[in-house]
Amino acid sequence: MESSETERSQSREWRREKRVNVGPTERKASVIGGAALAMSGLRCISKQNYASGLAMMLAGGMFLYRGQTGHCGIYDAMGVDTVHTRNSALTIEKAVTIGLPPQEVYEFWRNLENLPRFMRHLESVQVTGVRTSHWKAVGPGGISAEWDAEMMEDTPGQQISWHSVGEADVPNKGSVEFKEAPGHRGTEVKVTIDYYPPGGGAGRAAAKLAQGINAQQLEEDLKRLKQILELGEETTARRTVD
Repeated sequence: MESSETERSQSREWRREKRVNVGPTERKASVIGGAALAMSGLRCISKQNYASGLAMMLAGGMFLYRGQTGHCGIYDAMGVDTVHTRNSALTIEKAVTIGLPPQEVYEFWRNLENLPRFMRHLESVQVTGVRTSHWKAVGPGGISAEWDAEMMEDTPGQQISWHSVGEADVPNKGSVEFKEAPGHRGTEVKVTIDYYPPGGGAGRAAAKLAQGINAQQLEEDLKRLKQILELGEETTARRTVD
């Protein structure tokens, strides 16, 4: 009885050590790929190609284990975790009240080519389709980045949301909400942006760019937006971030 309890305790400890470090998309791909490799191995063995068949079945079994348990020993050794990767995003969120109706503020923002007029890190935004656009940004030390974006939601006078697509230098997504301010004081504009710097050398450059796109910078951007819309004035601040 005592031996059985010890075995269960050891089993629970083993499961804790084998923590999930493979994301759901990778797990599905591992199961599919593992099953395909195992079947190919069986076919090789049936043709008496034992060496290749056993190697494929072994590899297939490893991928099936990876997919079913969500644990990868190689990832453990490298300190990689694709389950919580998105938690490493740089998220910034700011709001401002502008003394104009929501529809009017929305229309100014909806013309995406207006964004570089008040968002300091943006060099240009070029509309390429009904819901698509091409963005260019510049950061500290003249580091630049480009990406294509697609609009996910476009509710006139209420909300706009977008996300980068394809091989973006700095993968990102964002949203801007337009709500009537209390006391008929105009529009509350709330902006949320998530940046996901990739790995490697490109990731380091993207991270440096993202350092210049912080909450304080976004707050200053929204103050410029307020100045432009309420007073019809535009500051002459440089687009680059020191």
